[in-house]
Amino acid sequence: MKSYGPQGWWPVTPDGEFTPRYRSGFWGDLSQRERLEIAIGAILTQNTNWGNVCSALERLNRAQVLELEKLSKIKSRTLESLIRSSGYFRQKSRKIKIFAEAVLNRGGSLKNCLSGPLEKTREELLSLWGIGPETADSILLYAGRRPIFVIDAYTLRISRRLGWFRQTSYDKLQKFFESHLPKKSFLYAEFHALFVALAKNHCRVKPLCAGCPIAEFCATGLRAIKA
Repeated sequence: MKSYGPQGWWPVTPDGEFTPRYRSGFWGDLSQRERLEIAIGAILTQNTNWGNVCSALERLNRAQVLELEKLSKIKSRTLESLIRSSGYFRQKSRKIKIFAEAVLNRGGSLKNCLSGPLEKTREELLSLWGIGPETADSILLYAGRRPIFVIDAYTLRISRRLGWFRQTSYDKLQKFFESHLPKKSFLYAEFHALFVALAKNHCRVKPLCAGCPIAEFCATGLRAIKA
């Protein structure tokens, strides 16, 4: 936190604008529109970077289709065109439409859909085509404000370099963090976002250990310091 500051994940688009923005330190209640944008962003960010997702969300906002009913009814080709920048746009278009239809079938309120018993709600998300653990947990944590830790490729990379695990599953690593941290959604969100910041700035595939805030705790970092 001292090195990177509050992260403000998940970025959302302010009223009257088109592009998502970070809101450092904010963890208040969310509107239906904000929850939906976060959920769609979590689907779009699969296998791509946030810049590409931002471009897709901006196009969706400008087209004024970021509503459940509009997403469920929009022509697939039109939706594919709007989200093309995110990659795998045909599959993601299908995932978005399935997700929107599922929420509508359960009453249309994302807040209600995400506020049931956590394990059951997670299972319902995972039952949807194209929604895996990372996407489901991102939706639950950031759109639902539920205390569930998100594991991504950055978290796995950093954990391995720190020597916590050599090989592990998503569920085991998730349980590791949840058993060592207070069960608070805001803390989980900031912790996860700081892992992302660390991976982007220092703990890359080819690590840049100079200036890394946790280099002294990492075998790779210590070797770089001694070199």
